Amino acid sequence: MLIDRLFESRSDPPVGSWSPKSVPEWVFDAFGTKDTASGEKVSENTALVHPDIFTCVNVLSDDIAKLPIHMFQKKDGATHQVSNHPVSKLLSLRPNKYMTAFTWKKLMMVHVGIWGNGYSYIETDKDGSITAFIPLNPAYTSPHIDPKTGLLWYETMINNTRHELISDEVLHFKGLSNDGIIGKSPITVLREHVGAQSAATKYNSRLYKNDATPRGILKVPQMLEEDAKTSARREWKRVNRGENIAIIDAGLEYQSISMPLQDAQFVESMKYNKAVISALYKVPMHKVNELDRATFNNIEHQGIEYVKNSLQPYIVNFEQEIQVKAYTNHELDVMNYYIKFNVNSELRGDSKSRAEFYEIMHRISTMNPDEIRDKEDMNPIENGDRYMSSLNFTFLDILEDYQLAKSGAMKGGGENGQESGTSSSNNED
Repeated sequence: MLIDRLFESRSDPPVGSWSPKSVPEWVFDAFGTKDTASGEKVSENTALVHPDIFTCVNVLSDDIAKLPIHMFQKKDGATHQVSNHPVSKLLSLRPNKYMTAFTWKKLMMVHVGIWGNGYSYIETDKDGSITAFIPLNPAYTSPHIDPKTGLLWYETMINNTRHELISDEVLHFKGLSNDGIIGKSPITVLREHVGAQSAATKYNSRLYKNDATPRGILKVPQMLEEDAKTSARREWKRVNRGENIAIIDAGLEYQSISMPLQDAQFVESMKYNKAVISALYKVPMHKVNELDRATFNNIEHQGIEYVKNSLQPYIVNFEQEIQVKAYTNHELDVMNYYIKFNVNSELRGDSKSRAEFYEIMHRISTMNPDEIRDKEDMNPIENGDRYMSSLNFTFLDILEDYQLAKSGAMKGGGENGQESGTSSSNNED
């Protein structure tokens, strides 16, 4: 089976394979590196170890992975949750024998965030029932369109073996695309910013390695032998580690030539690059621990905007791709199956906000007490499945009749529910 070949254990796994006993090499071995203006080499594999890229991708992948996927069916005018369908079990618990649902969703989102494309092979049994969703290496998987038939197919490498898969056998989650077929890697856009950030980080590390000592020149009024230069360097290093006091003779003088970090606007450049990276991933700055302009109130609103503008596009992407590829036309058109991410956990808010929401939903008969209790992980109560409605509301087109009926009169001035003229006519008879 394909999944066994994908996870086949080898003593020396080749490029593109995944051995369960080792770190997946293909996660870090992607396309060739490219130089940037900063001199740093940046590619999909080096970008993942960059702290700001890692943070943004980790935030997005965690937030997508933690959202449960539920399967529903519209039937007899009502919506029912489906839990006994094979696809429902795969999406909610274990997509394949090596991963939980959380791990699989997170991995797919990591691939989208780094490569711009996440692929999973749809494994089926002899009866055509789906048995697993198996991640494919995004660095060695690519879509193609047959020029003769116009059909979309995928080429992938598993354990150095080439495989061809038709479109219906692959779940393809893609990011921004300029052709609708393959997503564009965000790293190609961020390459220069990642390079600049990486160079700044290395500079900062070297600075602390030298105990934050600025660069400088030791000037000597006369020529020194090589042994004397070595002795001077050794004495300088010993002093700057805080050991005793330097003893420098022969008029040796130190002159600093380094630029202070504040003058170079080092910190500001680091923040700028972080802001650019966060903006490309549409991750709010407070999510990457940048709280300079954050307040309690605007963080709450930013969280809501984050769900709507950042997570929702990926959620719709996942939902539609899974529905199109994981269900038959009969299941979609006749059985009315569909899947949906549950984002309630991201939009719950504080206790007061939830209480106000539940109160309104209960008052307009949208939720009954048991449904409210279920969302708070509480047990049902007696008669909790009954809906309630206020008696103070009615339709505008019958409002006048309703008010007259309550006062015991009908239009025309009659009493006791009788129209004017009816009583006298009956008496005459």
